[in-house]
Amino acid sequence: MISGPPSRGSIANPPTGAGTAAQPVEFRTHELALPAGLAGLRLDQALAKVFPQYSRARLQGWIRAGAPREIAHQVALYRPLSIAAVLADLAREQNWPVAAAARLYHQIGGSFAFDRLRAAAGSRTSGDAYERLAVRRLIEDLLDEQASLTRAVMAYAGRPQAGEDAAAARSTVSAWSSLNGELVRAARSTIADIEKDGGGWSFAKLTIANAALRALT
Repeated sequence: MISGPPSRGSIANPPTGAGTAAQPVEFRTHELALPAGLAGLRLDQALAKVFPQYSRARLQGWIRAGAPREIAHQVALYRPLSIAAVLADLAREQNWPVAAAARLYHQIGGSFAFDRLRAAAGSRTSGDAYERLAVRRLIEDLLDEQASLTRAVMAYAGRPQAGEDAAAARSTVSAWSSLNGELVRAARSTIADIEKDGGGWSFAKLTIANAALRALT
């Protein structure tokens, strides 16, 4: 439940032009102030009012498919809530402000193509139930690997100043990448080769890219 005066979160977006790929809306991070008028609502209900863009497309699709509106609305918010939980866990583990952890997570998502790969995987709606399940698990793997890589970069940096703003986060990720040059070049080369091949992201291509990113940690 949401209670009390507006609470200000510390998850902030880097400014546009920060050198990372534009993220799908459900993977962006935000600095959030919850209005007092939302007191008494469950967190998913409050977020639906503050961020309707997160759930609108998925909500409408599931309702058209016959899902009850209330259930569809709650489920549509699970992904942003799960990412918020990941950021909170990373910050707590390293004793960092959530904003600093979120900036590194965002920078890593763009720099290592996690965002593009998740978006490509999420756009795959064909195949039988088993293939759709495999795609969902692949997306979960990508989220776990991005969190693991963020954890490694945070440990390398040591201090939360490494994520105090977008420029600091970009510099930190660049320095870590230089230190781990061979692994980083191999992962980026694999993804670049697949994208140059054309033909879109098949499940096989996504699996190979996922394995390349897993090798970073």
